[in-house]
Amino acid sequence: MNNYFKNLTSEINSFKNWEDKLTDKSKEWETEYLHWDRIYLAVNKVLRYVPLNEWEIVDDELLLYALARDNEVENVLQLLIEYPEALKRLAYRAFSYEDYEARWQVAFGLGEIENKCDEVQELLTKFLQDENEYVRRRATFAIEKG
Repeated sequence: MNNYFKNLTSEINSFKNWEDKLTDKSKEWETEYLHWDRIYLAVNKVLRYVPLNEWEIVDDELLLYALARDNEVENVLQLLIEYPEALKRLAYRAFSYEDYEARWQVAFGLGEIENKCDEVQELLTKFLQDENEYVRRRATFAIEKG
């Protein structure tokens, strides 16, 4: 595993350890984590320094997890929008990812890509088939944005 992904794994594990100790997961509970800055930095380094052809499936899952947990602030999403090829790669994995919080953000992010190619339109069309209504709505908005 690449050192940048090792660092991201460590930061996500710290988050999960914190999460395991929570007794109340009320709305927006993730925002109470005090070390999001470290997660954002780790994600940024992965996106900046690790070529996509070196990513493994477990790496995709790690990024989708970070994306899903950052569903209120959406800084991970903003980072991904800056790297459209990474976002498109994650879109293919997101279709089968269990947490809809990641799927709707990927759909939204695809809509933010400038100069959308046919591949992006096809990905968004596939998100229209998602089992979750919110994901479908976000995909619809992204397609309408054109």
